[in-house]
Amino acid sequence: MRRLALSLPLLPVLVACGSNEIVSSLASPSSQYHVEVRRCQQNGAWFGTQKLQVSVLPQGVSEPCQSAVHALAQFDGFADVDALQLEWLSDTELRAWQPGFDPAYGPSRATYQAGKPVTLTFRPK
Repeated sequence: MRRLALSLPLLPVLVACGSNEIVSSLASPSSQYHVEVRRCQQNGAWFGTQKLQVSVLPQGVSEPCQSAVHALAQFDGFADVDALQLEWLSDTELRAWQPGFDPAYGPSRATYQAGKPVTLTFRPK
């Protein structure tokens, strides 16, 4: 019984860690910005449910999972990184698409910094 009591307090710590790995990074043509793709735990998920967090950032800056402090723009994608399309159309315009996005609106959640210098366009290639 003592062994079980010691294991239970560790469970929330292990579950809360989840994944927080960078799976892709793509610099803009001028290298002033980059788009960073992280594999993250879904918000509020306890076990195994993952998403992609896509953040547009100044070059040299990174954004951990569930954070949008530095991101100029950020959206969530589905866990399949191979289906995510990212393409810089110019130094300040990024095209992004993933099957399952709404063709009229793009992803279900996207955030933007006020006065954003980078535009996101959600459409398939």
